Amino acid sequence: MSYGGLPLDGIVAGHRARARLLSRLSPRQRQVAELVAGGLSDPEIAGRLLISRRTARAHVADVLRHLEATSRVEIACAVVLAQVLGSIG
Repeated sequence: MSYGGLPLDGIVAGHRARARLLSRLSPRQRQVAELVAGGLSDPEIAGRLLISRRTARAHVADVLRHLEATSRVEIACAVVLAQVLGSIG
């Protein structure tokens, strides 16, 4: 089966790989990843964590890089999958 020309197995494997990479993030990066998964924007993350918007944007960029993700949706998928699999709280 495929989705958008990509085999679903490949898409799921990518999300699983990113979910495993969550354990390599710093506690702050994991916190940011969970806030991204909750649908928060950079300004909302900044407000929640009492940091500047620029710092929030930098944390999100770091999470994207560490998870080898190309979008906030991929971060969210990794966090949710890790929660379902019991890898993170």
